[in-house]
Amino acid sequence: MGSVGRFVAALAAVLLVVLPSHSTLFGQDDDPILRLIVVATPDAADRIRAQVEQGESFALLAVRESTDATAAEGGWLGRVPREQLRPEVQAAIAGLRPGQVSHVVRIPTGYALFRVEPPDADTPVADEVAPGLAAAGAVKFVYDFGGFSEARASLEAHARSRGWQQSSHAACDERTHALATTRRVVDEFLASGGLASRTPLDIMQLHVGLAQLDAYEGRMSESIARLESALRIAGTEIPEAVPSTWEALGVAHLHKAGLDNHVHTEPGDLCLLDLAAHRYPDTTDVERAIDYFLRYLEARPDDYEVRWLLNVAHMAAGTFPDRVPDAFRLPPEGLASAEDVGRFRDVAREAGLVSVGSAGGLIVEDLFGRGTYDVVTSMAESCGAMRLFTGNGDGTFTDRTAGSGLEEQMGGLNLVLGDYDNNGCGDILVLRGGWEELPQRRSLLRNNCDGTFTDVTEAAGLADPPTASQTAVFVDIDNDGWLDLFIGNERSPSQLFRNRGDGTFEDVSVRAGVARTSYTKGVAAGDYDNDGFADLYVSNYGETNFLYRNNGDGTFTDVTGAARVRGTRTSFATWFFDYDNDGWQDLFVASYVASLDDLARRLIGLPRIGTTMKLYRNLGDGTFADATVAAGLDRVLMPMGANYGDIDNDGWLDIYLGTGNPSYASLAGSVLLRNRGGREFVDVTAASGTGELHRGHGVAFADLDDDGDQEIVFEVGGITPGDRHALRLFENPGHGNGWLAIRLVGRTSNRSAVGARVAVTVEDPAGGRRTIHRTVSTGGSVGVSPLVVHVGLGTAKEAAAIDVWWPASGIRQ
Repeated sequence: MGSVGRFVAALAAVLLVVLPSHSTLFGQDDDPILRLIVVATPDAADRIRAQVEQGESFALLAVRESTDATAAEGGWLGRVPREQLRPEVQAAIAGLRPGQVSHVVRIPTGYALFRVEPPDADTPVADEVAPGLAAAGAVKFVYDFGGFSEARASLEAHARSRGWQQSSHAACDERTHALATTRRVVDEFLASGGLASRTPLDIMQLHVGLAQLDAYEGRMSESIARLESALRIAGTEIPEAVPSTWEALGVAHLHKAGLDNHVHTEPGDLCLLDLAAHRYPDTTDVERAIDYFLRYLEARPDDYEVRWLLNVAHMAAGTFPDRVPDAFRLPPEGLASAEDVGRFRDVAREAGLVSVGSAGGLIVEDLFGRGTYDVVTSMAESCGAMRLFTGNGDGTFTDRTAGSGLEEQMGGLNLVLGDYDNNGCGDILVLRGGWEELPQRRSLLRNNCDGTFTDVTEAAGLADPPTASQTAVFVDIDNDGWLDLFIGNERSPSQLFRNRGDGTFEDVSVRAGVARTSYTKGVAAGDYDNDGFADLYVSNYGETNFLYRNNGDGTFTDVTGAARVRGTRTSFATWFFDYDNDGWQDLFVASYVASLDDLARRLIGLPRIGTTMKLYRNLGDGTFADATVAAGLDRVLMPMGANYGDIDNDGWLDIYLGTGNPSYASLAGSVLLRNRGGREFVDVTAASGTGELHRGHGVAFADLDDDGDQEIVFEVGGITPGDRHALRLFENPGHGNGWLAIRLVGRTSNRSAVGARVAVTVEDPAGGRRTIHRTVSTGGSVGVSPLVVHVGLGTAKEAAAIDVWWPASGIRQ
């Protein structure tokens, strides 16, 4: 392939994997011993394969180039059960002899090369296969349509200016230029007659790649036209690719219908996964989506992902469940709620929170000490600016972005809050580069307490090196009264910065024992052993998680195995919270499985396949028990944004999960889980009206209208410009229970009281007493709730006693 052809292939296509039947996949009976290299683009994979063919070491190249968690071990996977591998991986290694390297394989985490190692009878079979390699028959990953991978490949292939990573504006310029260059090069390639020398598969891939880039920018009519061209080629030349193209067209038409009907900007009830019929005003493209999904299912009737999408499309058409063919209908009773918690109504627009953006961070807090909450949002897309809405004191907000300094901050997949300088006004950390694995500058924004922010990243010592990250937490690790900062990175060591108390930080990661490299998607801080020192939990994708116990001397010990909190190999959002009110902090770990397959399987009573989220109950002796099944959380979802709060003021903490991935097909729906007395969680999504279908990120619980119950603030939107969505503010209908709100101010402790413990004892009308336990924090790892301690009192109208423990000073009040 020539240089132009390679460039076009790298930028233009997520390859439609054309697989032979399973009977032809197996070239040998033994389970293979494998090494693996994963990179971001097909060009990079081709280059590495050529280097191997020229005699370079596969293992050394894996260490140097691979983005997989196995890189440090030279890509070593060991002996892998062949039947557990994805079909495209099985096909790639079929017939390979020891020492041979596969062709490039597209897997969910990138572009992969496999090397078959010599037989070794002493090599045991792996206990489990990494998520991105697991068999499609085990977990079918959602169809990747939305252009995120192509846009990333475009930026990777583009010759970027020196130092672009240190400026959010430069990152925006580079992204814009890269996409424009891509289109220009492709146009020149087409005009030059370059297609004449290409195979039908190459031409089809080119059309699909261009369709992806159009979808990335929300140009759905153009995207659909490209897919139709690909379908014509597949129909005459590559019949195996026809069903996948049908699915792509169904997804494209359904996304176009949403944009054309303005459900992304004025969602109302039209975006809810709901039993009620909420028909789009114009169903033309919805009906086309239904047609394509039906064609697909006629060819592959056992595909539960497309069955799910067909039912969702019928909801948009107002014809669910009656018009769904019997063979493919999902039982509507499976979507019903077990309990009625009242209907939450989206009041974002009438509250003045008019914000349409892509996936990003969310902060709800009284940022300027005015006694009313403010809201800050960010967008992951490189040219998306942050927004500031200040509270008016009556439950409404005013956009004060202009002149705040936040309008200068572009990009940011997540936001973290912490008053690092103890001036009483919360400062903001902006995290960039997550998922793309493109290291970029983070930004520390000092709050000037007057409605403005100043970028002090360089002065604070946090500018270098740039990393790819979307997770961090402010926490006082040494109880000196200053908030330190722990950052989890992707493919580079985690970083712990100690606050010197003079506006600067020092990197103590290595000395503290936490500088471990992984693909980290969530970090949390909490004192799980009640020794007065905050511990750290690191949630990773692709390997086990880490629990670091704080030794109280500036160092940490990895106690993951002893504490029994390894999590899954698909972990994401995480937090410490006391869900059963026993005074010991428990641990929630989301499992991020990018699949719709299990959603449909659950509704029709089939056993789950993917890994579930985890709930670990603290036993109070340094160990945890896996309470996932007992608590009813053994479900397979794809949560990104996630947080907790008390929706009914009963004193038990509930959970809200925003779901999705970059693909426009990932219409999984958000999930609201009510805590039933610290014993189990029940799904109340449908009854509450909070099941936003589209991709969601930042989540916060906050009493925005000061009526005593917590609203759910939800930053909705995918990671591409073509998937922007309006922010949601789900107003709590109220439940009549008592409540109190406590804002603590530290003196010896950090001023915002992060880590302080509160115990509220209540007595119900019948004379029963119980204690409700809370810790001052911003909640989950994706979304920031206020530092005010909101405590639902249940049927009690006031607290019998309030006890506060300040870990830094040891004072109990």
